[in-house]
Amino acid sequence: EAVPRAAFMVIGDEVLKGKVVDTNTPWLAKLLHGRGVDLVRVEVVRDDMGQIGESMHRLKAMVGKDGFVFTSGGIGPTHDDITYEAIAAASGRKLAVHAKTLDLMTAFYKAKDPPVDINAGRLRMATLPERCEVLHTHGLWVPLCNVDGVYILPGIPRLFEAMIEANKHRFVGPESFSAALYSNVAEGDLAAPLGGIAAANKGVQIGSYPRTAKEGDYLVKVTLDGRDKEQVEAVMKAVQEAIKIERHEQSW
Repeated sequence: EAVPRAAFMVIGDEVLKGKVVDTNTPWLAKLLHGRGVDLVRVEVVRDDMGQIGESMHRLKAMVGKDGFVFTSGGIGPTHDDITYEAIAAASGRKLAVHAKTLDLMTAFYKAKDPPVDINAGRLRMATLPERCEVLHTHGLWVPLCNVDGVYILPGIPRLFEAMIEANKHRFVGPESFSAALYSNVAEGDLAAPLGGIAAANKGVQIGSYPRTAKEGDYLVKVTLDGRDKEQVEAVMKAVQEAIKIERHEQSW
């Protein structure tokens, strides 16, 4: 079974300047991994038409016609919110007001106390690339716009997460099997045996990560990921035989 690939474009000068910390990337990576989709690239770009368009084409080529590209940020009401415009231009489309999104947004702002008018800035948030698929999440007026596999999302984490969760049935691949093994052997001493095991088992990804917390009951965490359960089990056994392991966890 083919493994679907995904890529993520984080859009915003505020991220590149350290004014905002991106928490959407680790959240999305974990969700996709758990659903059998390989996240193969993350790019952070400025609020710039050219950069957004170039990144979109690059990421689409990387994930293929059946893959997914996600974007976050740049869909608000201000002058620097240009994601819809940039994706539309890069896809050869024009922008148009989306009637259902406008209706939902109007109802949302009218329900405020006092009611809020839909001015030119707010109207920008309902002006989407033509011929896109528009998905709405229960309880939210903000649209999830899909332009040929490019899913345009807000940067606000609570909205980003809710909208992905509501549509996660779209993003699924073959089951992945994972294990984690914890050792008090120094990473420099693990390198040779792990390298040999990795060379002999190309179907399993082996990672080695020193403990970063000040306190803990291990020095190094070794992770295994693969789609063949028996092969992951065999590699786990090989690691346990080659290296003193204090404890282990597995996802099956």
